[in-house]
Amino acid sequence: MKMNSTALACATAAVLVMALTGCTSVKLQANKDQAAVRKVNRMFLLIQHGDLGEQSYSNDLADALRNAFTNTPVVVDVGIMNPVELDERIHLQRIDSFGADSVMVIKATGGVLSPYGGGYPTIIYDASLFEPTLNKRLWRARIDNSGGTALMKRRMREMAERIINQLKTDGFI
Repeated sequence: MKMNSTALACATAAVLVMALTGCTSVKLQANKDQAAVRKVNRMFLLIQHGDLGEQSYSNDLADALRNAFTNTPVVVDVGIMNPVELDERIHLQRIDSFGADSVMVIKATGGVLSPYGGGYPTIIYDASLFEPTLNKRLWRARIDNSGGTALMKRRMREMAERIINQLKTDGFI
């Protein structure tokens, strides 16, 4: 079957629109310590995305979390870990000076490429809510964040919203 130039142009435009608007998917599976029955008032968020250089993905996630938490009673401060830091405890002084009653650590732990090519990678995150001393984990989630790489700000926004909704469901907010 031969396609005329108008049909080809329309098909190309449709594919381009789908690529630009793209699909995103954020799947979250969470567990909580059943003995952890408390509301969070001041949360320190610590992001370890592994970005080198500009840390754009970490900054996108930090911005998305700050914006998403504005619709909650929780006051937040956000720190971004250096990719070579091995331990969150380096930030204990800053956590303490903020007066956090909990700390959420969000780390990119891996990723997979789409079976259809590299345009829709899935980044896998571990998100954990700790007491401020980082000695006891209260909540933990695995997050699979997938979609086009051109949609990272949207992906981070949707991930931040999913985290907050799950924290509400689990009684922390």
